[in-house]
Amino acid sequence: MSLLREIQDAAISSDVELTTLLRKCKVLSARLGNDDFKRWVDNELDGYKDAESLPEYRLLYVNSKGHFSGAFGSGLTNADIPMSCIPEDFRDNLSKSYIHGAIASLEALVAKSDGGTASEPWNPDLVAHVGQSIYRGMNCMQAWKVIPITSIVATLDAVRNRILNFVLEIEAEAPDAGEAAINS
Repeated sequence: MSLLREIQDAAISSDVELTTLLRKCKVLSARLGNDDFKRWVDNELDGYKDAESLPEYRLLYVNSKGHFSGAFGSGLTNADIPMSCIPEDFRDNLSKSYIHGAIASLEALVAKSDGGTASEPWNPDLVAHVGQSIYRGMNCMQAWKVIPITSIVATLDAVRNRILNFVLEIEAEAPDAGEAAINS
């Protein structure tokens, strides 16, 4: 079976881990001499270093929650944080989660989850800065972004789909490309 067909079969199968599929793509990128594809595969395997290089499917729109304390022992736990209570300068960052991690870490997160949510903590300095302006008479003690596991699954699926689309395009143009000599 050719490497292109192996990659196609692996991309279609939910039984093949995405990291294994990406490693096959790494071999293909070396055989093709395609630096853009190699860079993308390496970023997916190792994680992205900065937000500017993240593909759009790794940017998730999220909500935030927090724990609040008030007078006389009152408090709120897991309370929604409306973005309208947050200064405009911080809203964009707090309504998005940039998924930098390696595919292996995302797969592990999904495997360990109960299907609910993951979280990304707010910077404690930001919590201290805006904590008293969210709920009247309450101070935010801890806050986090709520990331639905289904969004992470969709990110993983987007990677799998991109791989499948790419190898199908290659096969349409050069069916033996995965078996060709290096840089041919």
